[in-house]
Amino acid sequence: MGEMLDILNKKDIKGILNILGGIIAVIGLFTLIPCIIAFYYNENTIFNFLVPGIFFTIFGCILKKITKPRNLKLHHSMIASALAWLIASLIGAIPLYLSIPYFSYVDAVYESMSAWTTTGMTLITNVEVLPKSILFWRSFQQWIGGVGILVLSALVLARSGTVAYLLYSSEARQERIMPSAISTIKTIVWIYTLYTILGIFLLYLSGLSFWESINLTMTGISTGGMSISNYSFPYNDLAKIVMICIMMVGGVISFSIHHRILTGKYFNDIQTKYAIIVITIISIIISIKDHISIIDSLFTVVSAMTSTGFTTINIANLSNLSLFLIIFLMFIGGGAGTTTGGVKIIRFLVILKAMYYEIKEVIYPKSAVIYEHLDNIELDYKIIREAFVIFFLYGITSFFIALTFIFLGYGPYKSIFDAVSFVSNIGMCLGVVTLKTPTIGKIAGIIGMWVGRLEFIPVLVLLASLSLKIQKLSKKCNKK
Repeated sequence: MGEMLDILNKKDIKGILNILGGIIAVIGLFTLIPCIIAFYYNENTIFNFLVPGIFFTIFGCILKKITKPRNLKLHHSMIASALAWLIASLIGAIPLYLSIPYFSYVDAVYESMSAWTTTGMTLITNVEVLPKSILFWRSFQQWIGGVGILVLSALVLARSGTVAYLLYSSEARQERIMPSAISTIKTIVWIYTLYTILGIFLLYLSGLSFWESINLTMTGISTGGMSISNYSFPYNDLAKIVMICIMMVGGVISFSIHHRILTGKYFNDIQTKYAIIVITIISIIISIKDHISIIDSLFTVVSAMTSTGFTTINIANLSNLSLFLIIFLMFIGGGAGTTTGGVKIIRFLVILKAMYYEIKEVIYPKSAVIYEHLDNIELDYKIIREAFVIFFLYGITSFFIALTFIFLGYGPYKSIFDAVSFVSNIGMCLGVVTLKTPTIGKIAGIIGMWVGRLEFIPVLVLLASLSLKIQKLSKKCNKK
């Protein structure tokens, strides 16, 4: 406990600020990119990106310059990670606030957080009248958020493999594709970019315009789901099938499996097998129960499981059974090591297998030796504990956000559906949070998206560190 009280000493704070300075500079550079779109289409939004972009690029560089780099520990990088996602949303909100007349700054932060975390919720009443630079900014934020703010920043900021690994792992990422963290990050970005280019090409061939193909691929491969149309995804069946494939690639198949596929190696992934089985069964059930086409049913199910949030139907008209199944899919989410949200398939399977072995131990003789495993993974205490903790945190956070919505006067079923969607970064909704929703409801949504994207631990480490620092300062003041 004594060591924890020094978790935020002056040197550590300067080290965290050094990392944040670099990340702020990178976000500032990202903010400048939509200026190209605004210039090309002769839009008056160019200064809404140019001014904050230049300011935060310079500010971030100055902050990085005046603070000293430090060999931080994992909990320090987690604090930086939690703050980085919050800062990115606050900066990303500025062009939206300046460009959308009916937006308050809280509305803009909500929209920006939704984009960065690839949730896909929106408060915009008419998407199609927005300037193209704003539409691109929403899509681009999701594309960056899908691969990870810190993952991209690590390529620019990492001074060593250790720093890169800390930034990479603090963003709820664990798998190693290559021997070093930097090589792993480069491989992920390469795979992500390759599939983005391929997705744009396939959507264009399906009949969509080049502009539509770029934006929808960025939001599809990142499992973000923000659309450039008022009707989410009002395109032909071929485009729907292509988007199903893009969402599956982004939300079910991990980057390590993609690497194996692209390098011609054999792969056997239990997450992909489980996802295909569940998607097939639930798609058939919803199609039969609600009398919708199998393509629309499949599109909805894949969108829910991969946390994309695109819809081709009005989900509010679905039966209670179908809505319950979608809630289940949203809560579980897609594969670990992907751009998706939710608890993750592998954790859910670990929990089921742990329950199975618990029952087995009761039934079998005490002398029996039981080898606990999931596929080729040995189920030790740490793996099982982590799965149950994350599962519990997703559940309890969704519960409290749902209670907030119920307190504001919304129905229980709607509140639960949208709360799970927020925390799992899905984007499907039954209309709980709109422009007219009280600010507390919007803030609840912002918090849900933020903690869900980081899988809670970095945010809890930040809050615990601040609490301990405040306690320490309070004790000093009382002594004086």
